[in-house]
This record gives sequence, structure tokens and C-alpha cells, in this order.
Amino acid sequence: MKRIKIQGAAAVYHCISRIVGGDKVMGDAEKDQFRRILHQQCEFAEIQLLTYCVMANHFHALVRVPPKLDLSDTEMVRRAAALYGRRNQYVQILEDNLKDGKLRKDLRAALQARFADVSSLMKELKQRFSRWFNHRHKRFGTLWAERFKSLLVEDTAEAVGMVARYIDLNPVRAG
Repeated sequence: MKRIKIQGAAAVYHCISRIVGGDKVMGDAEKDQFRRILHQQCEFAEIQLLTYCVMANHFHALVRVPPKLDLSDTEMVRRAAALYGRRNQYVQILEDNLKDGKLRKDLRAALQARFADVSSLMKELKQRFSRWFNHRHKRFGTLWAERFKSLLVEDTAEAVGMVARYIDLNPVRAG
């Protein structure tokens, strides 16, 4: 089923994803790394992280996604360099291309699609963490059970507050 996403306006989403098999594999080190990647991805994509919860076998994130951003080529490349590092091959390609004054249309479109998009945020977050996790634990294969779930939340103080409380109390309810 197609994901419900708001186009052209800010939207709030409650995103959830579970570890395959419900295995409780997220220890303190894994949770710390997941949080680092989550914050990096949100900063890169200009998505506001309202609250989150990382549990041993799943996570919740409440995010506010702005309307589509129209960033300059220079700003997009700067954000990619901040996320991946200047030595990254992809960043090198972007920077070399930017020396001509403008990014090629295909490079610009690919980068632009990654900003202010909840699906791109979650895809990259889960992929980057999975690569780190698999490398750290000398394993391979999928880490996440299925595609992430997202619930559109009415962008009012009451509705956002209620969902934020639900997320913040998740560890308490789990003991």
C-alpha cells in the first residue's frame, strides 16, 4: 500500500521500525550509534526530530518534515560533505562537478530528492545503521523486519504532545 505523505506543506510523522524476528540486539553501544546516525540524517535532510525512543528491538521517531526545500547547489554539497566526510568518493564527485559552477541536473535531482522527505530519511537511517551493525557484529543480511511504519499526526500541540508522550513512555511500559 502506498505511504501517505503530505506534499507541499509541513507534516508530522510517527515512524516505527522493528528488528527482524523481534530480536533484542540493541545494547548501549548500538543505541548510541543509532542516535548519532539519526541526528546526522535529520540534520542533513532538514527534518526536525521532535522526540524518539530506541528500544532493544525497535525504535520510534516523531519528526516534522518541512515543505520541499530548494537549496542551492553549494548548500547541498556542503550538507553531503558534513554527512559523509570530504574524503567520501560521492562527495568528491559532487565537489568536482560543482567546480563548474552548477551541479549536473541528474546529481542535483538525486540530492534534492533526499531533503525534506520522510521516506528518504528512514531508508538512509536504516541502511547506514545496518551497515555499521553488521560490520561491528561480523554478520550480514537484513536487520530490519519490514519497511518502516509511519503514521501521519495532526500538527497541533495536543496531537503532537499525545504522540510524544506515547513515545517517551514506551521504555517505562516495557519495564
